Formats: sequence, structure tokens, C-alpha cells
Amino acid sequence: MNVWDAIETRKSYRVFKKDPVPKNLIKRILTAGGKAPSSANMQPWEFVVVAGQKRDELSQMMLKSFIGQKKGYDILGKNSFFPQELLDRRKKFFEDVFKKLSEHNESPMKYVMEGSLRFYDAPIMILVFIDKRIAKRFLFDIGASVQNVVLAAQSEGLGSHLLGLVLKYQETAKKMLQVPEEKEMVIGMCLGYPDMDNPINDFTPGRADLNQFVKWIGI
Repeated sequence: MNVWDAIETRKSYRVFKKDPVPKNLIKRILTAGGKAPSSANMQPWEFVVVAGQKRDELSQMMLKSFIGQKKGYDILGKNSFFPQELLDRRKKFFEDVFKKLSEHNESPMKYVMEGSLRFYDAPIMILVFIDKRIAKRFLFDIGASVQNVVLAAQSEGLGSHLLGLVLKYQETAKKMLQVPEEKEMVIGMCLGYPDMDNPINDFTPGRADLNQFVKWIGI
């Protein structure tokens, strides 16, 4: 699969098969992450790959914390500032994905919240960290690296889903996985073979047109 095909077909999958992912394939995909552009070649990304029993234990601990603390998504964006245009896109997304889940007899909010912390049953969970003492501008490097991983996974027939909700439970994860305190989790990524027979994976949200986010000057 060429890079344009990977970009066009990539989506956030919400149902995965239980089939194991070969370690050599994971290494190949993470190698793509290591090829991302990086300021002064410092490569600040750090990946923790969790599978098997440890993956199940991590999921169970996060779910237990969620049930006890109810730290979920701020669906309406009330707790942070966002321009109205972005809030409108966010609202439209949740309306569409909730409609899709309801069509298949799923409780939308429960599916999204608990599904995220179940890692949508994907066999591999990847947690991405950065040293929190360095400048926040290096988060750009992390984003570039993660995008490489996502596209490489897509090109290899795997699916992924970036998870933000896990950040609310990162202290639980760091303690369990023995990650040093000075590390900050940036994003979580579940990885596996998507179950394309499940209609939930048919969902693809719309995207903004170029004229909504590009300003042309001198061209």
C-alpha cells in the first residue's frame, strides 16, 4: 500500500479481532515512528508496548479507576476553551458516532468511555511518553512520530485508534508499568487487526474542506 492509500483508508477502528500481532511486525511499524522528523534529531518519543496479561491488567485497572472516579470525556467541551467552529465539529462527530452505535444496540456513551479503556479489545496497547521537563514544542515531534506509526500500521493491514481518555489514568499506568515520574503520557494507541465484518467499523466521520483551514497568500 502506498502512502496516499494509507492516508485515504486510515480510520479509527472500534472493533478488533483477538488475533495476535507478530512482534517483528510491531517493530517494523515502530521503526517507521523513529523515522519521523525531529528538532535537532533529538527524537524525544518513548513508546511502551503492552500485550498479553499485562495489557488485560492495565485495562482492568483503568476501568476500575473510571468506575470509581468517573473521569470521562468532556463531550460538550465545557471544561476547556475551543473556538465555536471546532465545537461544532466535535458536536457533529459525537452525534454521528452515537447514532451509529445506537443502530447496533450499543449504549453510545458507555461504549465510547469503557471501550476506550478496554482498548476496544485490540491485542496491543502502545503508550507514548515524553519527558515532561522539556519544552512543550517537542510535542510536535511526538505527533509526527505517532502519525508515521499509524500510517505504517494501516499499510501493513493493521488498524489503530488513538486514545485520549487513558491520559486521565496515566498515574495508574505509570505505576503499574514502572514508568519514571518525570515521564508524561502524550497519547495511547490500540493496535490490531480490525474486524471489518462488524458494521461499527463502517463509521467514517466527515472532514473539513481545504477552504475551512487553508489561507492562500501569493499563490
